[in-house]
Amino acid sequence: MKKMIHKRIIRICCLLLTVAVLSCDAETEVDQTFEEILGAQPAIVSFSPTSAPIQSLVTITGSNLNFVTKAYIGTIEAEIYSRENSKILIIKVPANAVNGIIRLTTDSDKEASAASNLTITYPVPEITTAIPGGSVVNENITLEGNNLQVITKITFGTVDGVMEFQDDRTIIVRTPNTAPSPMPLTYSYNTVAGEVTVSLSDSFVIDIPSPEVSGFPKSVIKDTPVVISGTDMNLVTGVLFGTTVITDFTVTPTTITFTAPAALPTGFYPITLVYGESTVVSDPVAYINRNVQTYFNFEAQGMEVITVGQAAQISANQLNGTVLQAPFPSSTNYHHLRMLSPTDNGSSIAFMRFSFATNVTWKTIFDPGAFNNNPVLHFWLNTNNTTPTLRLYMTSAASKKLVHYNTNGEWKLVAVRLRDLFPDVTASDFVSGNYMRMNYLTDNQANMPLEVNADWFIITDEVLTGVGAIDLTNSFN
Repeated sequence: MKKMIHKRIIRICCLLLTVAVLSCDAETEVDQTFEEILGAQPAIVSFSPTSAPIQSLVTITGSNLNFVTKAYIGTIEAEIYSRENSKILIIKVPANAVNGIIRLTTDSDKEASAASNLTITYPVPEITTAIPGGSVVNENITLEGNNLQVITKITFGTVDGVMEFQDDRTIIVRTPNTAPSPMPLTYSYNTVAGEVTVSLSDSFVIDIPSPEVSGFPKSVIKDTPVVISGTDMNLVTGVLFGTTVITDFTVTPTTITFTAPAALPTGFYPITLVYGESTVVSDPVAYINRNVQTYFNFEAQGMEVITVGQAAQISANQLNGTVLQAPFPSSTNYHHLRMLSPTDNGSSIAFMRFSFATNVTWKTIFDPGAFNNNPVLHFWLNTNNTTPTLRLYMTSAASKKLVHYNTNGEWKLVAVRLRDLFPDVTASDFVSGNYMRMNYLTDNQANMPLEVNADWFIITDEVLTGVGAIDLTNSFN
């Protein structure tokens, strides 16, 4: 079907071209059918010059040349350089051409041949520029001389450089990213006997700068592009995620972008960047191969999501305290709360309400099918060697407590299976109550300094044990 559409488009374009030609060629009959016009027999009357060097242009004169689609010199296809009109066609002599008859064909299986051979000559290129001892990857090298248009490639070791510009007197070639140095530097051109390779240097050195990574990500989430920033990143030729080779990635001088492999399970994987014969390797990066909904990370939102319950019993309620940031994702803020109750107080000192989240998908967690019927709340918690109590509410009448929990001075990625913890909460009760919140309590620990450091409240559809999550569902009561 696509081929038929393509052919129709070509026919329409040809018809438009024909209309233009008819307006110029008085002898062309205007009552021809479309098929007759497309099927016109081309003819070659002459060509000039009759002897041409490779890579030069040959002008063909004749009739009905506007519908010619391919040109050959002997059996070698030549580029159609220009269609001037129905009487003039210009072709370019290919680098591998030999003496032969010029032959033209159309899509209507019409063919025209010249009456005599085109004689091919093979100029010998001469490079007069002094060859440098080396260059930097992606640096352009300018070569000057004579007959340089016939050079077919310039090779660094075993890799061809990219010809950025080429005419008879100048070639500009870009240095490829290849090793090891020193290496031979050569150029090639064709003769009647075949390809000839000439040495420019036996010990050319390519300087491959080391990409400087400004920072690897601390975490990667399913279907989210990974962007690594730095300098000279366009020198990277390969990327591995763990041991899996990334085949599809893009580079710029300052970034590398790719997507983590969909088949890998949630876990920790180093990222390896390959350049030349060297590598840059990251520390293991947390990869979460699940759909993640984020509600609070204290980057887009701040202290406005925290409500104070007992102000007199709070000594600090702010962004950041004395502990370091959570291991991932990359962040600069967390919620820091210090509490001290003079009596055995069981009231909530402060609490965080999900109704303040800009992402409202949390309201669906008890809907049939939502989060694959297994919504799991995750959040980072560091109690800094104290024993606060956390109380999680689903409705005003449904709550569970994590009593006097101590993370022993470390960040813990806490996981709570919400449907298992609250089996009696219905979707309608949950949504109508709009009450989901996390409360922080001293919980009958009079005159004992307590601390809560929390970050990255998310919901996904499984406990993220692959990245160290601790399932504390059964610890809530």
